[in-house]
Parts: sequence; structure tokens; C-alpha cells
Amino acid sequence: MLYIKKQTTKFAILSALLVALTGCAATEDSSSGSGSSSYVLKVSVSGLQQGKNVVLSSGQSTATNVFTENEALGITTDGTYSFGSFTSGTSYNITVRQQPVSQTCTVTSGEGSLSDNTTIAVACSSESYTISGTVVGMLSGQSVTLQNNSEDNLTVSDNTSFSFTTKVASGLTYVVTVKTQPTGQTCTPNLNSGVVSDNVSDVSIICSYAVYTVSGSVSGLSGTLVLQNNYGSDQTLTSDGSFSFRVASSAKYNVRVKTQPNGKCVVSNGNGTVSADVDNVSVGCWVLVDGGGSSTGVNKNSTYRADNVSLHAFDNNSKLYVSWSEISQYGSISQIRVKSYDNSTWSTIDGDSNNGINLIKSRNATNPSMSDNGTHLFAVWSEDNGAGKGLIRAAVFDNTTLSWDFQNNNFQALNNSTSRSANNPQLLNDNSSLYAIWSENNGTANQIRVKLFDNSTSWNLVDKIGDNTTGINKDTSKNAINPKLLNFNSGIYAAWSEDNGSASQIHVARYNNSSSWTFVDDNSSTGINKAPGKNATYPTMAVLSTKLYLAWSETNADNRTQIRVKSYNGSSWSFVDGDNATKGINKDYTQNASYPQLVKVTDNSSNSKLYAVWLEVNGNTQVRVAEFDGTSTWSFKDGDSFDGLNLNTAKITGKPSAAAYLNKLIVAWSETNSLGVPQIRVAKSPF
Repeated sequence: MLYIKKQTTKFAILSALLVALTGCAATEDSSSGSGSSSYVLKVSVSGLQQGKNVVLSSGQSTATNVFTENEALGITTDGTYSFGSFTSGTSYNITVRQQPVSQTCTVTSGEGSLSDNTTIAVACSSESYTISGTVVGMLSGQSVTLQNNSEDNLTVSDNTSFSFTTKVASGLTYVVTVKTQPTGQTCTPNLNSGVVSDNVSDVSIICSYAVYTVSGSVSGLSGTLVLQNNYGSDQTLTSDGSFSFRVASSAKYNVRVKTQPNGKCVVSNGNGTVSADVDNVSVGCWVLVDGGGSSTGVNKNSTYRADNVSLHAFDNNSKLYVSWSEISQYGSISQIRVKSYDNSTWSTIDGDSNNGINLIKSRNATNPSMSDNGTHLFAVWSEDNGAGKGLIRAAVFDNTTLSWDFQNNNFQALNNSTSRSANNPQLLNDNSSLYAIWSENNGTANQIRVKLFDNSTSWNLVDKIGDNTTGINKDTSKNAINPKLLNFNSGIYAAWSEDNGSASQIHVARYNNSSSWTFVDDNSSTGINKAPGKNATYPTMAVLSTKLYLAWSETNADNRTQIRVKSYNGSSWSFVDGDNATKGINKDYTQNASYPQLVKVTDNSSNSKLYAVWLEVNGNTQVRVAEFDGTSTWSFKDGDSFDGLNLNTAKITGKPSAAAYLNKLIVAWSETNSLGVPQIRVAKSPF
């Protein structure tokens, strides 16, 4: 579209101009010998946006053969437009009188004089503006990637201003978005879109933490449990159920028990860093299964002292057995008591009288141990002979008559010499062969003795090294105590504590099936101790996967006993307790720890784990439980506070026993009640 602006005198002036131009043309033609000429002056406009208009001027001059005033063209769309026909030599100067809104039109070679038909190019372009803003709230060291109109990627580090490289033409839209979020945060654009008419500088990218849920469930709860995350917000539960905490993305979470209920609760999967919702935290609580409430255990009589507890799981009849020594009607005489557990009910299987299974009821009996030969349950213990010497008694439980029959050569003790004292017996079932090990005095020192049951009535020594007066000690002139047996790698292994004249060492030997034994400790002169010059006692063994594990209590340089653990692969020993000179796996290495137990537990998914149970001082003695990760790390599964499994952590606790029963860890111990009388407590793990 073209429009021409003219004043009222324009036609008169233009007429005179045309006459003059004609005269000039005639003069030129006459000089050249040719007729007069006229030419068309045009403009070609490009790039003009729809709805915009530009006003062009032809210019003016005082010279001959010129326009006498501005000719104006108003143009609203791209195309070619004419100013008209003019004589040759007419001067012109095409300029932009009025620019279109938000555009700039530029004239190329717009000045000259006509000598031919002439078209002047006028190119219009839009105004372009910057899109910029600021990032706020982003953590130091993080970065966010922005886009404008889904392109023009721009990475911004830290909290600062930004500006996109590519400008946006006036009249077009802009939309700023976040392409890539910073780690652990969510950045949200604000004032991020619109139509461009000027530079945009108020876009803001506001970064904040993404918040996720850390949740889980509680099982086995009895009492009031208070959970806490990161030592912050608390949640109180009084029954089994779910819980949840809100945690910012990339933040760490640490769900712990702030206040324990009646039974210690253990948090699993309670630590980590949040990058999404977490729903696998579980809190399982140890459950007392002794039926004793707050003051009694499985004791026959809760007013009498009970201690020296021993557990055994008999897989063939799916029962758990517990034995212990308990004061009887004789006042100061302890009896061997036995009960069975079928995962719901305890049954007395020792006659349920005031007496236990002792051969002679009026004599003290202590330190029971149980096992089976695949068919029947057996028990051994140390019983006083009336002269202050211990005799190793053995009995088998008759499932039909629910009675105990003595299986030791017409009521003779297992001792090599019944005139010598023997104690600390232990039984082991190896492929239906039953072994017994104990410590027996030979008149000079305590020897480690071993016998094999013939599954009839006889027990035969399998420890002879030379004559019958010695056992399997490294040095038969030295005291050896606290023996343990274990089957590993198709062999029988024995571990014990033996005095070397200055300190007690942990020694380990393997049975060669010919009454001979071979030492398999690192250094047979010093055993497997961490510090050969320090006392080491109470060895215990278990097998996990392809390795034998041995734990014991050993004194450190500060004269505090530590729980040390080594593994044996059939040829060499390696520490799996951190191998620290000062501390073992204790909760508090500044306190004494003793009486370790090792147990392998296989869960319902056939995954096996190794657990350690021991006593550790914390004012009073506490029952501690830790789980091995298979390499070198132990994590506490007893509540992980400075208190252990004890029902009442202010009361005295005796040495524990542990067993795997129906895919759970079972722990038993003696604990004094409010009257100061030790009771036998039994708890089942939540794992």
C-alpha cells in the first residue's frame, strides 16, 4: 500500500518543475542530438513486519532538475513502490522519515540523480533485546542449566546474574525454563515469559531444597518407642505401625531410637543421603520370649539365683532348649535345669521338681552345655564329687519318657581321672558323632581333654598325645581352660586359653581322626593373640561361608579387655575387628568386655550373617550384640546406645549364650531382678 503526502501548492510547483525539467531535457537532448527522456524512481521494501508502517522521503534540493519538496511514501507491507517518473538528471535522496514501531528500516544507495529507471532497496529489521535475570538460593558449587524458548542453553554457577547470548526480536515471545536442575535442589523460574518490547532483566530463578519422605515401619513393639531423625524431630509410637520424616534432598538422614521401649529396638537401613523418597527404613524390636515379664525369666523359682545359661537349637524337632544352674531346695546347692521352647510355649523337661537333672541332687552342678547327635538331645555339665572336685556328667533326653538317662559308663564321669577336678564342658555334633571337650586338672595343670561318644554308652578319649595324663595342650605343664569345639572344612577344631608362664594365649588345633591334633594357630608359641604378652580368654567359634571365625576377650595396653575377632581360611588367620592395637569390636573400648559368643544366623531368604554377643561394662554389665558385614565392619544390633539388651540396664548381668532358631538370633543371659536375684532372660531378635 502506498500513500503520497503533498501540500496545497504542490501541483502548481510540480507543473512548473516539469516545465523546467522539460526545458533542461530539451537542452540536453539538443546537445546530444536525441529526444528528452524520463525515468521511474522506485523503492523496494523488505522485512517490514505485518501491521507496521514506514514513511519514506524522496529528499529535496535547490539545484536544477531536482524535487522542490519532499515526496513522502507511506508503506505498510513489503513490495516495490514508485515515486513517479522524472526527467533524466533529476536528483533524489531517499530517506526514512518515520521508522516503523520496533523496527529499523535502512536505505541502501538512496542518493543520486536519475539516468535510468532506478529502484532503491529499503531493508527493515526488527529491534532485538536481551533476556536476563538472576539466580538465587542455589548452594555453593552447584550449577543450573537454563533455556530460552527451548534453546540457547545457558549454564549458571552459584548465585549470580545471567543473560542469554541470543537476543529476541521485539514483538516475539520469550519463555525461560530450567533444563537441568542442580544436585539436591529444585530451581523454579519466576517472571520468566512475555512479549519482548524492550530489554528484559527481571527473570528470577529461585532455587530451593527438594523435600522427600524418609519412612518405614515398626514391628515387635511393646511399650513406648521414640524415634528421632538427625537428632531433630521426634516421633512417638506405642504400637506397631508406620512412621515418616521429611528430609531435604541431598541431606543425610539418620533415623535412631531416642527412647527404648521394654525390648530394645533396632533400626535397619536408617542411614543415607536423600535423592528421592526413602521407604525401606525398618525398626524391629527384640522380644522377650521367657514369659517372665519385668521380674522373672524361665527360672523354676524366681526367688533363687539362676546363672550359667546355655542355649541349643535342635533343628530336627524344631525346638530351642535352654539349660542353666539354679539354687534348689538345698539352699546353696545348684541344680541343672532344662526347658524347651516351641516358638510359643516353654515346657519343663527336667522333672519339674525342686531338683534338676543332676546325678546327685545334693551336690552343686554348674556350666551346662547341650547338643544333639541328630536324634537325641544331650547335656553335659560339671558336678561336684562331694570333695570339691568337678566331675563331667553326661545325660541324654528320652523324648518318649521325657526323662534323662546318664550315658557315661555306669554313672562314671567323663573325666580321664575321676579323682581330678574337671569343668567347662562343651558338646559338639559332627555328622551324628558327638564330641565332648573340657578342662581337667592332672595334678600339675589343667589339660584340654576330648572324648567321642560311640552312640551307645561309651565315651573314648581322642586327645592322647603320649599317655593318658595329658591332653591337647601346647604345653602340658601349663594351665589350659575354656575350651570350645567346632566342625569346619570337614574337620574338628578346638580352641582354648592356655597360660604360657606370663600371659594366657588363644590356641587352636585340628583333629586328625587318629587321636592326634595339629596346631593351626599363627604361632604355636604365642597363639593367635593380638598382643602375645596380654591375657586372652573365653574363645568362641562359628563358621560363615568358607571361613572359620574365632572371637575372644583380650587385655589391651590400658588393661581393658577387648573383644577380638579373627577369620581362618584353612591356611592363615586375619583380623576382622579393625586390627587396632587398642580396641576390638567393643561398644566402648575404655570398658571391659568378656564372654563372647559367635553365631551364624540364616534368614528366610537363605542369607547368612555372623553375630557376636558379649558382656560389656557400662556402670553395670550390658549384653551387646553386633552384626558382621563380611569384611571388617561390625554394626550394633542391640539398640546401639551405651545400654545393651538388658531388661533393666541398672542391674547386674551374667554371661550370655546365643543360638540360631527358626531364622532368628536368640540370646539368653542372667539378670538380677528388683530383689537382686539373677533370673534367666531370653530374647528373640527382630532380624
